[in-house]
Amino acid sequence: MLNISYENKELRALCTKIEVAQAELGPQPAGELHELLAEAEAFLTADELIEFRGGEILEGDSLSFSFGTHYRATFSAVGDDIPRSGDGNVAWGQVRRIMLIEISR
Repeated sequence: MLNISYENKELRALCTKIEVAQAELGPQPAGELHELLAEAEAFLTADELIEFRGGEILEGDSLSFSFGTHYRATFSAVGDDIPRSGDGNVAWGQVRRIMLIEISR
């Protein structure tokens, strides 16, 4: 199972308490954010999630997924020894821990 952590307590509350998400994002985006997180936890690696959700790989060991009509959730690979491919990029097929670092419009 893909392990998800949160950069701060505000993001944790937004992602674990639907009433907080609904108040901040609105009902539909809140539901879609929680659906994204539930889907993420169903996969073994970040690569599986990227393939399933059509995620965008960003610079700096991070990736982004859209949800709702105006929002993006940005995650970063975490761990002491992030797996790398031969070219130095993150080997997302081996990443089993990600951290939600930002929700943006």
